[in-house]
Amino acid sequence: MQNFTDILYNLKVDCIGSGPERHERPHKPLMLLAALEMIDLGVADCAAIPWNQELLSLFTERFEVVKQRNDSDTPENPFFYLRSEGFWNPVLQASAAPLSDRPRRKDLGNVTALLSKAIQQHINTANKRAEVRELLISRYFPEHRQALLALASLPTPLPSAAQAHKPARGAAFKRKIAELYDDCCAACGMRIKIPKLNVSFIDAAHLIPFADEFNDHPSNGIALCKHHHWIMDRGLISPGPDLTWHVSHAFDARRSPAESELLALQGKDLLLPKDEAFYPSQRALEYRFEKLVAYHV
Repeated sequence: MQNFTDILYNLKVDCIGSGPERHERPHKPLMLLAALEMIDLGVADCAAIPWNQELLSLFTERFEVVKQRNDSDTPENPFFYLRSEGFWNPVLQASAAPLSDRPRRKDLGNVTALLSKAIQQHINTANKRAEVRELLISRYFPEHRQALLALASLPTPLPSAAQAHKPARGAAFKRKIAELYDDCCAACGMRIKIPKLNVSFIDAAHLIPFADEFNDHPSNGIALCKHHHWIMDRGLISPGPDLTWHVSHAFDARRSPAESELLALQGKDLLLPKDEAFYPSQRALEYRFEKLVAYHV
């Protein structure tokens, strides 16, 4: 599931809004969630998702849960533009000719999206669909997890099942964070990447542990070298809500040059992604900062 997980974590979605309200458009992952529900309800199969009123209703139901300012309920957009992901091919039912533009209401019942065999093998059982649903929600809508799972017609796996395919999920999250931070440590700026060997010295560090909230949204991650990742996980440094670094008073510059260097990190700006939609969230930063404060001596 490695490649498919990467595809899900890197859907080609635009960002909209500005400042704290800037976010990824939710439409493509919502369309996939609606498609999974269509299959679970028995009104579609793994090979084809029809453009019909039921699909629109399922999409809108989920859209109402996650919508933010500037979002519009336009299912025709993801139904058409998901074709850019390589596994979704919208066609006219009568001729199987590729759709040339977004479908309209008048096209209900006359258009379908053919799914590639590559994706069919990942959604051909209820358990597999539940795992894909968990992956989509943890990546794009972690704050709405319970509400979205409640809309599913079939029982969802136990919370521990969100760990399914953990190596693939973890690798996809790491690659996304590394891409957003250009393989640079957000603390020291170190960048060592050897593309031919597929080597990067950057870790994707969760701010709120995944096991706590099943949150793989990039705003719950930060890129750190292994040195600063280890130190942050022990509550000795923390990115703060003010987007600067904070250092525990447990360090003493007189003990070693290494501790002196860490103390010098205090007050320095975080290295951040170019797009504000992927900045660390305030809630995640507050969580980490509280862990640091508790460690002060």
